[in-house]
Amino acid sequence: MNSISKRQLAALLLITDMFELFCFGGSMSLETLYGVLAGIALQLLAALVFAAKGGELKKQAAVFYLVYAVFCGGTLFSALWRTSGAVYIPSESGKGIWGQLLTAGLIALVCLYSSSTGIKPVARAAVIAAAAGIFCLGIDFASAVLNADWSNITVPERKGFFYEVVRGGALSGGLGSMVVLSGEVREGRQKAFVWYFAAKAAVSAVLILTVLAVTGGIMEITDFPVITAAQLSQPFDAQRIDSLFLVIFAVFAVFSAALQVMTGAYLIKRIFPQFVRWRSSTVIAVTIGAALLISGRELLLIRACAAAAALIIAPLSTKRSAAKSSG
Repeated sequence: MNSISKRQLAALLLITDMFELFCFGGSMSLETLYGVLAGIALQLLAALVFAAKGGELKKQAAVFYLVYAVFCGGTLFSALWRTSGAVYIPSESGKGIWGQLLTAGLIALVCLYSSSTGIKPVARAAVIAAAAGIFCLGIDFASAVLNADWSNITVPERKGFFYEVVRGGALSGGLGSMVVLSGEVREGRQKAFVWYFAAKAAVSAVLILTVLAVTGGIMEITDFPVITAAQLSQPFDAQRIDSLFLVIFAVFAVFSAALQVMTGAYLIKRIFPQFVRWRSSTVIAVTIGAALLISGRELLLIRACAAAAALIIAPLSTKRSAAKSSG
């Protein structure tokens, strides 16, 4: 792998988190924001412990992160299929499993091309995509905010703080990639982690507050509040859903899947050095298979526990290099 900057790593991970927020199902409230921010704070603390210890992952730990990458990739495809009706992806919405496989196949082709170029070009593109996405979403949601009822922010909470922390933890599919790829960051892990979690907290806060202001009054009948907020925001003429959001949704879906595929392929290379060819293809095939098994299920508790395990295992399963050990 080629080295990348802290901003590039943060952009790669932030895109995955934003896509998972786009696919957020169920109601939101201020408690959701508090739960997400609390989860981010806990994750940052665990990540800094991992960064302070340093070293590289042991082979046994690499197996766990490979499974985790496949699982997270499966949840991403499942989330894409689950929201297809709301976002309106015609081939997927009208053809059942064959539409799902067609969409997955198209994304898989892009992932194969991305993985063949290496992490560095993809990381560079991720910075541009993240910046463009935040800018376009700013336009999209700013137009909604102008007509929003800010009293909607106080929509009552029905689930409880702990449940919201779990939901926030489930929106962290990039943590495995963060652990695996952090060793490639030129400026060091600590700065990269602070950049990433600070950006995640800021974007999550702005997005959730805007969604509450726009959809708070209809939250009880809203399946996907972020998508609904985008639908209610029409800065330009559009049908069904704002074209800006649809483009960003598709681009972020591809980057999110590509990140898991590249992480999985990198780990296969470490675990099975003799496995020279078809690494990315193997990861994609297994990931789509996992998505078919997961399809229709959010698995919030499992995803949150897996994300926590990814951060807990990291500092416990690293080994220092010979240079550091001798020093």
